[in-house]
Amino acid sequence: MTSNTVCPMIWNHQFIDGTGRVKPCCRYQGVIGQLDKDLNETFDSDLMNLLRSQMRNGERPKGCTRCWQEEDSGKKSLRQRYASHNKLGKVDTNKHSIEWLELSISNDCNLMCRMCDSKYSHKLFDEELEYYGKTQAKTKRTKMNIESIFPYVPTLKHLKITGGEPLITPDHWRLLDYIIEQGHAHHIYLNYSTNCTVYPKKHIIDRWREFEYVELAISLDSIVAQENEYLRFGTQQQEAITNIKRFIELQDEINLLVIARPTVTILNIYHLPETLEWLDQHNIRHNATHLTHPTHMSVTVLPLHAKQMILDKFENYDFKNENTRKSCQYITNYMTSVDHSNLLDEFRKYTKFLDSKRKQHFKESYPYFDFL
Repeated sequence: MTSNTVCPMIWNHQFIDGTGRVKPCCRYQGVIGQLDKDLNETFDSDLMNLLRSQMRNGERPKGCTRCWQEEDSGKKSLRQRYASHNKLGKVDTNKHSIEWLELSISNDCNLMCRMCDSKYSHKLFDEELEYYGKTQAKTKRTKMNIESIFPYVPTLKHLKITGGEPLITPDHWRLLDYIIEQGHAHHIYLNYSTNCTVYPKKHIIDRWREFEYVELAISLDSIVAQENEYLRFGTQQQEAITNIKRFIELQDEINLLVIARPTVTILNIYHLPETLEWLDQHNIRHNATHLTHPTHMSVTVLPLHAKQMILDKFENYDFKNENTRKSCQYITNYMTSVDHSNLLDEFRKYTKFLDSKRKQHFKESYPYFDFL
């Protein structure tokens, strides 16, 4: 690495969503191309080369705001985590090649998470259209041409599959079958983001055995059932917990690692210590990160007295794990770094709208936030 702002993903990674939009990573604020164009051309575009030049010079590209926010709040960012990765973090900043693809193959999903949008769940399309008068996804169902990915398989070291919910996406299994048939699975590190509502059948797990390594990033945003079921609408908490425990057991059978990526919003920050502690108790490595979109659900929107209530709770909480305490401290650092309380009315309006559509009740699920 030649500077302290270099991100290896700018040199070896591309993210593609279900609409075919291409970005340097899933967090990048902006689009650099479309899948209907040769990925290598997009990867070697003027914009990508500008990003590389800025990072070599120690600059912070504006599109990478999420990582800069994490680092400024005292958290190890996605950029820093991959820079220290023993396989993907080693890049020559004078060369670039696609070794890592992150694919949001379609927006097929069985949940309607309140912090998500129609690009990643087709079930949100109608609500989004009614509330905003427009949608994030151009059509209710989005789906990439999976065969367009095939030419890039031979050089891949890492394949990350998100959604929608990837474990219910048939084209995802088509891609794995192609990789296995072509003899490339043994050198590919497979990574998933899953909502824990689906446990794969044996013939699916047998496919995973062919790959160098499989990492399963679970989305458990709150260990408190009424919160998790409220914000991740469609989740049955007990079913999700059962599946998580089965995934933990599967680690003894195949080369699999289960990790957790809680997304921290107004709707789950209060019980964040309890959620992370439950993950600790089950030996699940976790990486809690703050939400940036939609902004009205960010923890920065909380009024001052609510932020103080959370600070007091976290300060007096009996943390069993120092890393968990630091994770919570990073979240509170971000929470207090900026005041977005002017968006509180939008949070209330949006919450009331979804409550009426889904027959849910915010104050029943969040009695400690009755003042919101």
